Amino acid sequence: MKKEVPCPSCGAPVVFQSAASILAVCEYCSSTLVRHDLDLENVGKMAQLQADGSPLQLRAEGRYRGVPFTVVGRIQLRFEKGLWNEWHLLFDDQRSGWLGEAEGNYAVSFLGEIKEGIPKFEELHPGRSVSLQDAVYEVTNMERAFCIGGEGELPFRLGPGYEAPVADLTGPGKRFATLDYSEDPPLVYLGEYVDFEELHLSGLREFDGW
Repeated sequence: MKKEVPCPSCGAPVVFQSAASILAVCEYCSSTLVRHDLDLENVGKMAQLQADGSPLQLRAEGRYRGVPFTVVGRIQLRFEKGLWNEWHLLFDDQRSGWLGEAEGNYAVSFLGEIKEGIPKFEELHPGRSVSLQDAVYEVTNMERAFCIGGEGELPFRLGPGYEAPVADLTGPGKRFATLDYSEDPPLVYLGEYVDFEELHLSGLREFDGW
């Protein structure tokens, strides 16, 4: 259920569209706000995000496997090859998901509950097999990414500069998984790679020449 509360720093309206969101960045003063029921705690200014040429933006809308969604937040990270965005999606059925965007590749994923033991980050290497929900995945890439900042609403607290060791894995067909070692135990996101056109996106950024 959507909740709107005033920013404690500038008084501008701050909207939480997802019940799962606990953090929001004020669009007017860039204050980082943590939600405690209807009260907001100001934990400082969010760092400015870097221009990256992404066509996505907050409030863009799309559809995945027949279910509409709205882009409600973003985390921007830096890794060895450049910038990487994780867009927070709120689906019409109230699920919270993610749209990963890096080097023109897109993947939709959801936080999964994994019963199998997850190897330590240091135990992984490209080519290693890992079993996740009765499917075998292969490690394809490992990064020690650093958070640049975020915008919109997010389901957890974050701040610029935090380290996010992550491993990307591919599975049968178009399946993929990300093991996020920024928390203990690590978070496991399961999903699939998608073509940009499959997402039926609207409300995208406009660039000169488009």
